[in-house]
Order: sequence, then C-alpha cells, then structure tokens
Amino acid sequence: MKATRKHKDFRSRQAHQTSYQYRISKAVKVVAVIIGAVIGIALWAIAKPILRGLGWLISILTAIGAIYWILTL
Repeated sequence: MKATRKHKDFRSRQAHQTSYQYRISKAVKVVAVIIGAVIGIALWAIAKPILRGLGWLISILTAIGAIYWILTL
C-alpha cells in the first residue's frame, strides 16, 4: 500500500513540530544552566566570606568559653 500525499504531509509536519519542541527544550536547558551558574557564582562570592567570618567567630567564642571554663574550675 502506497502512502498518499496527505500522510506524507502529516509526517513531515509532525517531524518538524518535534524538532521545534526539541530546540525550545534545549534552549530552556541552556538558559537554566546559565542562570544557575550566575546564582552559584554570586553565592560563592557573597556567602564564602560570610561563612569564613562566621567560622572565625565560632572559634573565638569557643576559645573564650574554654578559657572561662578553665579559670572557673
């Protein structure tokens, strides 16, 4: 049985639509990766010094607490 022109047109439109949807989903993924990278770099630049300072603060408070504990024995 030979395919009619109507069936050939349907298949070509369906293939084109799938290709278009694939390109959109790929573009969305690329944009999501770029946005994620920007957010990651921003958090690294902002949060890293804050966490480093917080670590120093915890160390100083622990040292003060240990000195106080030793002196009050």
